[in-house]
Amino acid sequence: MDPLPQTFAQAQALHQAGRLREAEPLYRAVLELLPDHALATHRLGMLLLQSNRPDEAEPLLRASQSRSDGPREAAAHLGLALHQLGRYDEALSWLDRADAALAGARLPFWRANTLVELGRFDEAMGAFDAALALQPEFAEARRNRGILSLLRGDYASGLADYEHRRPADPARRRAQSGALPDWEGEPLAGRAILVTDATGFGDELQFCRYLPLLADRGARVGFRGNPRLYRLLRTLDPRVALVDAGEEGEAPAGYDLHCKLLSLPLRFGTRIDSIPATTPYLRAEPERVAHWRARIGEDDFRVGVCWKGNPRRSIDAGRSFPLRLLEGIAAIPGLRLVSLQKGPGEEQLDALPDGMRVQRLGEDFDAGPDAFVDTAAAMQSLDLVISSCTSVPHLAGALRRPTWVALKAVPEWRWGLGRDDNPWYPDMRLFRQATREGWKPVFDAMEAALRLRLGIS
Repeated sequence: MDPLPQTFAQAQALHQAGRLREAEPLYRAVLELLPDHALATHRLGMLLLQSNRPDEAEPLLRASQSRSDGPREAAAHLGLALHQLGRYDEALSWLDRADAALAGARLPFWRANTLVELGRFDEAMGAFDAALALQPEFAEARRNRGILSLLRGDYASGLADYEHRRPADPARRRAQSGALPDWEGEPLAGRAILVTDATGFGDELQFCRYLPLLADRGARVGFRGNPRLYRLLRTLDPRVALVDAGEEGEAPAGYDLHCKLLSLPLRFGTRIDSIPATTPYLRAEPERVAHWRARIGEDDFRVGVCWKGNPRRSIDAGRSFPLRLLEGIAAIPGLRLVSLQKGPGEEQLDALPDGMRVQRLGEDFDAGPDAFVDTAAAMQSLDLVISSCTSVPHLAGALRRPTWVALKAVPEWRWGLGRDDNPWYPDMRLFRQATREGWKPVFDAMEAALRLRLGIS
């Protein structure tokens, strides 16, 4: 019996089950014996795309779409790979060639996401609407349409649509909140509410500001978030109890209602002119502040820098910048750069341009299980923080430290469009790309602003 069809069938079954690491070598085994196997070529390309490896996926998907026996959806999937690679004009071209009848609501959805990155917002909104006309219960399209509305400053429509990020599946919902009913904005006096979060550090740092507002309404408040942030969050408000993770699907006893952290802006009727922006709402530990002040020193104008987010998240595409672009800022007399970078990106400290210096804070910097406790303390000894769009500016903003953020041409919704300030953080200044390839002008503008601030020509 020929083992090849069996190997391909096994690869497809594993792929469909989400067991990508096991499926990949089987697809490769098929292609080693039959390099022209169109379907295996396409499926391996899709697996690599799902694994956030679009650079490897693109040639396979390109080869698949060029073959007469290739899958009819190959053109659309090549467009998706090019989108992930940030080649948005090419991506849109392939999506426009795709078979609309075959892709259904997914195709206008994919086109909308690409049009957003191209800054063609009216067309993108129309494409999201088209996807929802074809599939009214398309939650991802509702969510992404909401993100676009929020980016454009329409919080009323945006927050309502953004609510569709929540899992509709009852089993997944129970895994987050047990059987507690959702809070829909009704009076809270004398009731207990459990707020949960399953998002990134940045979201938790930004939106934890709403938790004391629930207590202001008379609620007993519990928050179940990422335990690595609990040490920092203990400085938020003594009325907010930090709840252990517990068993999946099990709500802690004594709570009446549940709400997702990212649903609180909607429940509070937040608009761009009513954002609760009183800062600081988090604080550094005094003994850690003293420790890092001794390590950092008090001479020079000290600028903490963070340049790279988590590369494993697709959202990081295009928002990180190379550390070497700060060379001009590092050369300003009397200014010293201090690295706040942890994990991916730290290797760039070993490949700086000649003469560029960045102070490292040592291997013990935020090396423990509690996230950002040292970063928060170190920020108290810095005159300025310069960061890409990561968790770091959210921490700095929550601490009310002066912060400059370098933003890609089409940023995350929370930064809005066309303004150099941010309503979420009063002491923050935004420096924006004018084009997708234009990081250097961003840092030229920062350098000029710093020279002016320091009185150096």
